[in-house]
Amino acid sequence: MKTMKMTVAVMAAVMTMAVSVMAVEAEITLSVDAASAYVFRGVTLNDGPVLQPGMEAEIGSFVIGVWGNIDLDDFDGTLEEGQFSEIDVYAAYALPVEFMDIAIEYCEYTYPGAEGKADREFALAFGLDVPLSPSLLVAYGVDGGIKKDLYVELGAGYEMDVAEMFSIELGATIGYLSPDEGDSGFSNYTLTLGAAKGPLYASVTYVGQIDDDVLTDEDYDVEVYGLLGMAFSF
Repeated sequence: MKTMKMTVAVMAAVMTMAVSVMAVEAEITLSVDAASAYVFRGVTLNDGPVLQPGMEAEIGSFVIGVWGNIDLDDFDGTLEEGQFSEIDVYAAYALPVEFMDIAIEYCEYTYPGAEGKADREFALAFGLDVPLSPSLLVAYGVDGGIKKDLYVELGAGYEMDVAEMFSIELGATIGYLSPDEGDSGFSNYTLTLGAAKGPLYASVTYVGQIDDDVLTDEDYDVEVYGLLGMAFSF
């Protein structure tokens, strides 16, 4: 627990210093989402309402950020209401490639109040600026409960402006999990319908279970959840 707190504090301090030194060139984004549930890669982490604040700084090709999940529901007594159950610190570097977007990413998932190590993960993210915006995420756990776990996710999306009123977004993903222990295979898929207007956005997501040996019935609970959020950049 002490190590986890020190890690979060140190990385938060680094982020603050980097933004302070390069404030003229940095773009800061502050966001907060309210969701009816917290689902991550098909796994239900809370089937009740949550609040998810975040802060991100983009400095040239670098992005650094911190994100948290506050449980507004105790998830059948397994979580503390009104407390952070997760705080993530992450960084990414966009490679100078012209024909596609490629980024190297690192994320440290920490769990205040929980025992054990933080989960640490490196990932490669690929994206193409073409119709349907195809994307690919390849993530590999290097520490904690996800050590030696490989997660691959394919995605696609479409955005359409409705006059000058707002934009509509459609998205879909499919995930493949190869854990260090257990069965490998396609675990989940998602279908998302969203809308955005200025700094405000909302979405509804359907989460489907593909293989119950990979995404077990115990972990798969919430099928549909909604989200309302806002983000401001300066």
